[in-house]
Amino acid sequence: MLIGIVLGLMVGYVATYSEAGAALVQDYIKPIGVVFIKTLKLIAVPLVFVSLTKGITELKDIKRLSALGGKTIFWFLITTVGAVLLGLLLVNVFKPGVGLDIAALQSLSSESMSVNTTATSDRGPLDFFVRMVPDNLFSALSDNGRLLQVIFFTVLFSIALLLIPQEDQQPIVKLISSLNKVLVKIVDIIIACSPYAVFALMATLIVEIKDPAIFMALANYSAVLLLGMLIILLAYPVLVRWQTGMPMLTFVKGILPAQLVALTTSSSMATLPVTMESLQENLDIDEEVVSFVCPVGATINMDATSLMQSLAAVFLCQIIGMELSIGDQFTIMLTASMASIGAAAAPSAGIVMLVMVLESVGFPSEQLPIALTLILAVDRPLDMCRTVVNISGDSCVSTIVGTSTKLKS
Repeated sequence: MLIGIVLGLMVGYVATYSEAGAALVQDYIKPIGVVFIKTLKLIAVPLVFVSLTKGITELKDIKRLSALGGKTIFWFLITTVGAVLLGLLLVNVFKPGVGLDIAALQSLSSESMSVNTTATSDRGPLDFFVRMVPDNLFSALSDNGRLLQVIFFTVLFSIALLLIPQEDQQPIVKLISSLNKVLVKIVDIIIACSPYAVFALMATLIVEIKDPAIFMALANYSAVLLLGMLIILLAYPVLVRWQTGMPMLTFVKGILPAQLVALTTSSSMATLPVTMESLQENLDIDEEVVSFVCPVGATINMDATSLMQSLAAVFLCQIIGMELSIGDQFTIMLTASMASIGAAAAPSAGIVMLVMVLESVGFPSEQLPIALTLILAVDRPLDMCRTVVNISGDSCVSTIVGTSTKLKS
């Protein structure tokens, strides 16, 4: 990824010295990045449906461990929504994308801007909830901008699946599990191609955008995101201390091995065995709790991914000068929360979900290649940090639920 970024910067910089070089980048290098963006959009909706369905259906253990399941979901929701709200707060306070020269985005269309900034003017107060329910599933599945409708159907489908007899559930559950493995493998393939795509996108970015203020905005975005992740990491030990009485330093030392593995793998799922071992051996959390909370958490509890998606979505809208209403930011809050549930526990999978969050508020589709290029340019090191936060959140919830369950028993 870093090599691709550097080479892309170099090629793009050299290409700006001649019209022929710029044309070469536009005609033969840019399409590689465009295809990469298209594959991200292609996989997003099925990944949300399958991953979210798998995450919900795995909660069938709630029937046997109702208290455990209820507490787990409660704390997952608290930490996820809290991370999204923190991201919205930080991006609105620091405004890392504000102040850029909009003319620097050469492909920006004033017509698309006028459509997207006025689209919500005629909506009623409850229109959000009306639009959340699809009248045609296949139409919703074919439109990336209707993520909430896909999520609504997915939740309804998953709940209904849990309510039918166990023997009737199994074929569908097995199918969903197999589909999830296939889609995660597709994400792996897409991410494996990302260095080449980043090279193409960065070269195109340099040719099309020459304003250095944009790169300063990226530095500001990274700083704000790192600040948000630091706040979340500091909040976990405090939350554990408040709920369980465990010393904060004990919790931090206990999960440190898992955090180090997460930093190097950038994958919550790859780190899962170490996370579970650290909780059981270092913090004395019951195996029953760890084996339930951690796998579910690696699937549906992505606090740092939620933080990134809410912050990045508003940041990109700030860059293009797109005004977001309170309703739009509420939409971002919901879609970022739910999209993080659907994000595969693989490196940079949150980028796939970011496409959905952006399109849910009417982000101009012609700006998506540039928008994702900006985020991808700095995403790899940030993704390493996000994974540390994500597995720390799973560990926090496991410790709280495990300690409370042990005290009651």
